[in-house]
Amino acid sequence: MVSPGTLTALTALADGSQAEYEPTIDTETGAVSYPDAEMHLDAGDPNAFKLLESLAKREILGKTFEEKVYLCPGCGAEGMAYTTACPSCGSAHTVETELFEHLACGHIAAREAFEVGSEEYVCPDCEAHLDSLDEIESGHRHVCQDCGSYAEQPEHGLRCRDCGDIYTPGDATERVLCRYALTDEGIRWVEAQLAARESMVETLEERGFDARANTTVTTDRGDQPVHVYGEDELLDSRVVAAIHERPGREAASQLCDVAAAVDARPYLVTTLGSVEKDVVSIAEGADMRILSADTEGNLSNDYQITEGQRTSPSLVQRIASAVRQP
Repeated sequence: MVSPGTLTALTALADGSQAEYEPTIDTETGAVSYPDAEMHLDAGDPNAFKLLESLAKREILGKTFEEKVYLCPGCGAEGMAYTTACPSCGSAHTVETELFEHLACGHIAAREAFEVGSEEYVCPDCEAHLDSLDEIESGHRHVCQDCGSYAEQPEHGLRCRDCGDIYTPGDATERVLCRYALTDEGIRWVEAQLAARESMVETLEERGFDARANTTVTTDRGDQPVHVYGEDELLDSRVVAAIHERPGREAASQLCDVAAAVDARPYLVTTLGSVEKDVVSIAEGADMRILSADTEGNLSNDYQITEGQRTSPSLVQRIASAVRQP
């Protein structure tokens, strides 16, 4: 099923007002979002990333790789930052430092600890004056400023911008971010949903209703988005209609709840010509009409009943199959 907000987001791609949906990463927090898609969605819709992914799996959208981000395994925040960390205590506060080792006593410390003047060196441990650097072995190590340990190489890590914890890259959850655009089949799918919605509006208007598409109705729980709402003030009659590919129990129950809240008759329109078996019993108990719309939007009373699980091709699959036929 597709919510009014989701259909609006897809319509923006279909009519060209939005070329594609691209990820945005907050440079300060690392949070990932799809604001251009989010602005169209309803409060009850999943977040934009989950929604776009689900539409891509249905082949309504195609996706193009953009970049990767990592999710913190501790708090779940997005956009972990790469860092290096101390192998001993895990602190990110490591500094590459030139170390001196006094060969006579074996003391190791930063070069600055040995320097007492220009070209003058004294061992900070045994306090021996060093006549030349031949008495010293030097090398670069990463020194931890928290625990004081040093290592030839720090460990690679990912630091969470929210909780501050550091994890190895293998512990973090990798997320691939993509741009999303309508496929050719997706365009035709959107057109079929819009045609069904428009036909429902026209049918209501022909019968004297003031009908609107992609609107909201006011209930005790606040404004609820609906595909179509029609009202005849003279006859004190109202209609709420929902457009779905193959409606199931959840879609039918949700429609009936909204219709009951505004004292309207519910109409459920399937663009695939079938509904799940449970929908019929819900319709009988709620005085709900079930209509079928073809790809041109033509409405009829004819529809098939399926056993809940999808056993026939989706509208996208049917469109793709028809396009591929010679």
